[in-house]
Amino acid sequence: MNEISEEIKNKARSIFKEGKVKRKLETDKRIHFEVQGETENHSVIYDKEKDEWNCDCKYFSLKEKECSHILASKLKLRQ
Repeated sequence: MNEISEEIKNKARSIFKEGKVKRKLETDKRIHFEVQGETENHSVIYDKEKDEWNCDCKYFSLKEKECSHILASKLKLRQ
């Protein structure tokens, strides 16, 4: 797994603390989160069976690394 930068971790903490993560839907297989980004909302999905996280943001698509939206959703999940 690629190392996550402090900048991304700090951004995730801020998103979580500001209440910008909403747990929208949970099924047997997945948990869907909506995360309020700087310019748009992002859809984050946790696949329970594969233990995988996905986000629709450009950072995640291009870098294939966990983004601040996924990290913020993980904080919400642990809450």
